[in-house]
Amino acid sequence: MTVPAVDPEIQTLLDTADTGVFPVYGLDEVLADPQRYALLRARPDTPVDGRVKVRDLYIPGPAGQLRLRIYRPDTPDTPDLPMILYVHGGAFTYGSPEAEEGRAVRYARDARAVVVSVDYRLAPEHPYPAAADDAYAALAWIAAHPAELGGDRARIAVAGGSAGGNIAAATVLRARDQAGPHVLFQSLTYPGVDGSLTSASVREFTDTPVLNRGAMELAWQYYAKDSHADPYASPLHAADLGGLPPAYIAVAEVDPLRDEGRDYAARLSAAGVTTELVQVPGAVHGFDLLFPQARISERNLTDQVRALREALHA
Repeated sequence: MTVPAVDPEIQTLLDTADTGVFPVYGLDEVLADPQRYALLRARPDTPVDGRVKVRDLYIPGPAGQLRLRIYRPDTPDTPDLPMILYVHGGAFTYGSPEAEEGRAVRYARDARAVVVSVDYRLAPEHPYPAAADDAYAALAWIAAHPAELGGDRARIAVAGGSAGGNIAAATVLRARDQAGPHVLFQSLTYPGVDGSLTSASVREFTDTPVLNRGAMELAWQYYAKDSHADPYASPLHAADLGGLPPAYIAVAEVDPLRDEGRDYAARLSAAGVTTELVQVPGAVHGFDLLFPQARISERNLTDQVRALREALHA
């Protein structure tokens, strides 16, 4: 398989970006380096859009207090808004709600929803199922306490990207299996849904920017080394995907995770789940978060918002 060409604008940004501790090349080296890895876990100080109110809320979690970061459009006269449970990415091992504040704010503002970003426990200190348990606990809590958020429990979506897309998909599966909260929609951006690391793009895309096979191997070793076949660890391994909510899945063309995202979309569709699959040409993993100013990033962020808004405000 030939690795597709990177979008020219993205390539220029990759070559010139001052990315600080996050490397656009060599994430596998950082995950294996304790000192650099510790810096990668630092919470960034991110600016917040004045049109969105942000606050932290602490709820009972499976292992003590669980932090939720709440983003609500500053529209006090608006009736109860739909809610989006958002799960950040970070190879299961780093990241935070603050690290993906831009996307959460965008969803809240433009999809007109209360976004609840869960600060789940990270591997390797807390391997699977810790993150999955935390995300499901957050879903159950917001469904049981919508008044505390100004939210509508009848209109809940679950969204996430990369490792967060994995945990989001697992949360939706678990809600179906355990007769849990009703989820109206799921939005998965370049999700990692298969810990077996056997797809064609994983095998062939060994040296792609941002995410490569070495980083994926480390991430799965830290998160679910002995449990990757569990369907709540690898949703693509679920025996049955029927009865799940409609899905929007975006994959990046130059990304080892590309084919498992496409495979998950195909299986959802075959199971009768309304599924929209978008492949972004020339995009690398994390393109919309790392380089939101790029034209392909802006187009896809707009598309993510469109899908959420249509589902939640039908």
